[in-house]
Amino acid sequence: MFALIFKRRTNEHSPDLCGFSLIEVSIVLFIILLMTSATVPWMKNFSENTKLRSAARGIRDLLEFARASAINERTEYAVVFDLENAEYMLTPKDALETETDGAMLSSSLSDISQNLTSLQAQEAENQTQLETEGSASRSQGVVGIPSQVTGSIQMIELRSIRSTGSGLNTDYVVFYPDSTAEDFEIYLQSTLGKVFVVSVAESTGRAGVRKMTDVEIEQEGLNVQQKQ
Repeated sequence: MFALIFKRRTNEHSPDLCGFSLIEVSIVLFIILLMTSATVPWMKNFSENTKLRSAARGIRDLLEFARASAINERTEYAVVFDLENAEYMLTPKDALETETDGAMLSSSLSDISQNLTSLQAQEAENQTQLETEGSASRSQGVVGIPSQVTGSIQMIELRSIRSTGSGLNTDYVVFYPDSTAEDFEIYLQSTLGKVFVVSVAESTGRAGVRKMTDVEIEQEGLNVQQKQ
């Protein structure tokens, strides 16, 4: 079709004279606009889904790392989430200040980082001069460093044995040396209202990622708001 539209018009008496009619140019512009209007929404949806999936997998990967660290180092590790600032961080469970019911006393990841720094300093003082390669923690370089999800992705809700139904903005999930963990779920939302859930199974400590359907979102009572 384009070959016909752009066919050169020649005049037998004026071989150098060629061009396009106004109708032909209008048809081409209309086709371009039509293709663009159909492609832009699809590209936006694809981009948002990619960001959402990437954010969910990033959290899943850190949860799996926390599980492996707890098993290998025989130490309880926790991953802390801050919904308000859309941040999460790996830390030894000992660095958390909690009440008797497990609720956090520290309200921000920066407070936990300070506790972790003090804890590490105390451990360094108690450490002997003789160190072996096997004594190095596999979590060095990761623990105590906050990660943040993409700006357009929101953490809309988290659910644990402490926070379900409480509306808390900060909570954590603990991984144990026997490869178990606490039941935990965190829900991520894109600007288009799509939701992924990252969950941890208590019996195995394994983390998984799943995209939720509109029916599941409604059944779970999630407060999903689509941005225009």
